[in-house]
Amino acid sequence: MLTSEIIDEMVMRFNGRNRDGDYGILRYLNLAHQILMQAEVEQNTIFDTSTGKLPYLVTTDETFLYPMATNVWRISGVLVRIENRSFLRFDDYERGGLHRHRHDWLPKVIGGIEYLPVPNIRSTDCVRDGIPATVMFTRNPGTYDKTYHLWMFKRPTQIVSESIQPDIPEPYDMEYLVPATAKLIEGAMNGDYVNAREYIEKELKPQFWKVRNAGDQGAYDNEPMDRGAG
Repeated sequence: MLTSEIIDEMVMRFNGRNRDGDYGILRYLNLAHQILMQAEVEQNTIFDTSTGKLPYLVTTDETFLYPMATNVWRISGVLVRIENRSFLRFDDYERGGLHRHRHDWLPKVIGGIEYLPVPNIRSTDCVRDGIPATVMFTRNPGTYDKTYHLWMFKRPTQIVSESIQPDIPEPYDMEYLVPATAKLIEGAMNGDYVNAREYIEKELKPQFWKVRNAGDQGAYDNEPMDRGAG
């Protein structure tokens, strides 16, 4: 369905509620879309389209903080190819009480390639326009252009106009996006918005991604991992 068609249906369902504005249908449609689409799954992984691999992070000596592009929602890790394992200075990190055989340091297979995570990385999500996702090193990353890889997940399209279409195709828009939008509007009307959002996150979203993850989606066909917005 087109965005305008979804809004048409909501206008009829909610007795002529405003299409746009602070409490308009478009706002709740966009919120429902964000809740459903923000998930750490293979389909949302950002790959370098020229190589089919995770994109590189270009680092500069003594620069620790790196903001991401506007299409990035979350950074799940900074990685190196497993053949570059000697690059990781385990002894340096172990001075902080970490151990070489931590579960977090086991190889990760993404897009058919094995990577090792760089420890002690801090990241923040993109939660709204103007505040990009960031990754911060706690050790000097040095100057490298083809050593670090970013494991990132794309930010859902922001539906701020009826001319912008959702990332959710038919028939899933009717099955999940429309009910999620209606649930948020009902919650706002009834003073029960928090429970409405919780219902989407715990009931609709897992069902949605269970269907979307059917078939071969890559190395990990898991349920969505959602650690919250922050």
